[in-house]
Amino acid sequence: MLSKLSALAAVFLTKIVLAQDQCNLLPVAVQSLPLKVQSGNQTICERYTPSNQTQYEWISKLINLAFTGDYTPLPDLWPANPNGTYQASGILDPNSVYRDPCFTVTPINLVPYFNGTYKSNNRNGKPVALNFLDGGGVTALQTGVPAWNPNSNQYKMLTGFYTYFGVLLGCSSPAFPPYTGSPSQYQIHKYMDLKSPEMHYFIHNVYDAALTLGVEGPDLVTHVGDAISIGVGLDNVFNKKCAPPVKVASYQPAALQDMCGDDGTCAKWDFPNATCALYNETGFGTPPALADPASPSSGGGGYCGPARYGRF
Repeated sequence: MLSKLSALAAVFLTKIVLAQDQCNLLPVAVQSLPLKVQSGNQTICERYTPSNQTQYEWISKLINLAFTGDYTPLPDLWPANPNGTYQASGILDPNSVYRDPCFTVTPINLVPYFNGTYKSNNRNGKPVALNFLDGGGVTALQTGVPAWNPNSNQYKMLTGFYTYFGVLLGCSSPAFPPYTGSPSQYQIHKYMDLKSPEMHYFIHNVYDAALTLGVEGPDLVTHVGDAISIGVGLDNVFNKKCAPPVKVASYQPAALQDMCGDDGTCAKWDFPNATCALYNETGFGTPPALADPASPSSGGGGYCGPARYGRF
């Protein structure tokens, strides 16, 4: 009898710990990159690129889907809606919400970081306003291209996303172009003052896109699956304050990667190798200023869609 009670207590405590972790209270160790499938030695990109597509085409479709939100209805992992579904709406939906497993609902609008509303982009160590939706915005992405204009900021940003996620997900084809951007996502994003719900929302859209493209979804009992590996992997590397430097691309040096700058919401790396002092630069954790009237037009690019929901 006592052994049964002990086993039940262990299960109960395990569930409490898991719930706390899902609410972003307990940081966990960075998993190895590139991200691999949970059964076998293939990477995510190697396993799930269809035979009739190149790895670059598959990654491009994944990223475009994450931004546009053109997903099929997906299983809803929010505890308040067991066995239900939801229709996600993409990174560029200005009217979204993020729901964490602790039943907190947060309005989300990431569009101002992309369309030049904020001075949130790092250029030569200074925050500037740049419109990254100047190549057709969502409409262009929905046609399967990064942008209509190859000279646009949008084209450069999206193709950068393609090559970077190719590294993260292990695209190994010799024809796959290398990532040539900054090795530090912290340096790129340090003037954005991103909050934890915003980070989780972005990550969850990548997860949703992966599910839509056939990446193995979670077992609703164990919550294990290759798509979960993507979400948790991105969260561990890029969404933990004070995280130590991480080498993402094998041909680049290890660098700081945390993008979550808000002290009030971002989970802190709580292991002995925390490196908070390295992130203590001017601008990190400070809300971005609005662009000057003379800055590039904020333009459009977002759209009104159904509310979306999150987990990671």
